[in-house]
Amino acid sequence: MIAGFRTLHPLPVFMYYAAVMLLAMLLLHPVFLLTALVLLGLWNVTIRAGERMGRTFVIFMTVGIALFVLNPLFSHRGEHIWFYLWEQPITLESVCYGLTIALSTLCMLFAFQSYRQILTSDRFLYLFAALWPKGALMTLMTMRFVPLLDERLRMIADVQRTKGISLAYGTLRQRASAGMKLLLVLLTWSLEEALQTADAMKARGFGAGARSTYRRFGMRARDWRAVAAVALLLAVCLVGRVYGFGVLEIYPSLQAWWLRGWEWLEYGAFAGLVALPLFMEGREWLRWRLLK
Repeated sequence: MIAGFRTLHPLPVFMYYAAVMLLAMLLLHPVFLLTALVLLGLWNVTIRAGERMGRTFVIFMTVGIALFVLNPLFSHRGEHIWFYLWEQPITLESVCYGLTIALSTLCMLFAFQSYRQILTSDRFLYLFAALWPKGALMTLMTMRFVPLLDERLRMIADVQRTKGISLAYGTLRQRASAGMKLLLVLLTWSLEEALQTADAMKARGFGAGARSTYRRFGMRARDWRAVAAVALLLAVCLVGRVYGFGVLEIYPSLQAWWLRGWEWLEYGAFAGLVALPLFMEGREWLRWRLLK
């Protein structure tokens, strides 16, 4: 059953992901970011995006670990020296800052992973084609470009492996030569399809007038409620951020991690915003079970 957040109008869906990614960059507090990472991970599991992650998940975690490890190695700011590595001080503040940046990056990557599955190409074009037709199309094609080339490169490698051309064996020179041959085939294939796409778009009259959509979305009452909820929670988080809530002071000296006073309100609004899709999906699932 597909219901709840996934069936909303593209406007509240885009507002949600824009708000989550914005706050993941503004609210640099490990408690906030760790909560968001757990909730976004649960959301990816709920929509079964995890089944498609595979190697991407490994890349995400590699990026996060690299940010966490590299920052203390290159930044030695801070008052509390934890230990020395190769005669270089590793400070508690630099470790905490590396953890914060890693969590922020992982939150945005996990959000984008579910964004690709929820805000599909027809939804994205419906939302932005009227305002910026060429830009929306170029953005969509760019987002599709990397996974498409990756899939094609695997197909080419499988075919060329039957002819003895592979990157898995041989000397460095032989593997470099094989890689250049694979890239040459990939480039030729991509350019040929680009010309065919351009001819097809010209034949269909692209750019001759206002763009029409083959699927229309109407704003219903629950869509407006979702827009209001996202806007309200985002406003609370931004106002709190202006007053200094939701940010851990790391340099020059690390402050305590625990939340105090009005910061709990900031935390509640942020967690509620990130958990909005889970709440809507859970409500629809419970309603479906009760009706059965």
